[in-house]
Amino acid sequence: MSGTMKSDSLKKIETDRKNIIIEVLNLFGSRKFKEVLPFFAHDCKTHNPYISGSMDSLTDAMITASKDMIGDYESEFSIKHVMVDGDFIAAYTQLLNNKSNHEEGGLRQVHLFRFNEDKIIEYWDITQEVRPDMPNASGAFE
Repeated sequence: MSGTMKSDSLKKIETDRKNIIIEVLNLFGSRKFKEVLPFFAHDCKTHNPYISGSMDSLTDAMITASKDMIGDYESEFSIKHVMVDGDFIAAYTQLLNNKSNHEEGGLRQVHLFRFNEDKIIEYWDITQEVRPDMPNASGAFE
């Protein structure tokens, strides 16, 4: 709605959706992957090229990846920004493998969501691995 004032009802819908996404992302960051499923429509489309396309298979892959990548260390997850535009929400996050040693790297992600009413009906996740030998001194979110 660029160039026009948003109605109070649209602002409330966008705020509610933003709060849903923050809750979903915090569940992801807490490794409570299956607990996100009620926020997604049963037939939600996912666009991760490494899974079959269902939220169940995506959350199963997240469980496996978190065990493989993070191991026994206490990780550190942070939501860097959430942007809302009607039915679409974009967010970027960072997951550090070891809360005690940021130099070990982790993941940075961009998440895109599309809503229909109060359910997420489409989800994209784009992930970059962060390693200690990355050449950009500015870092992912510095």
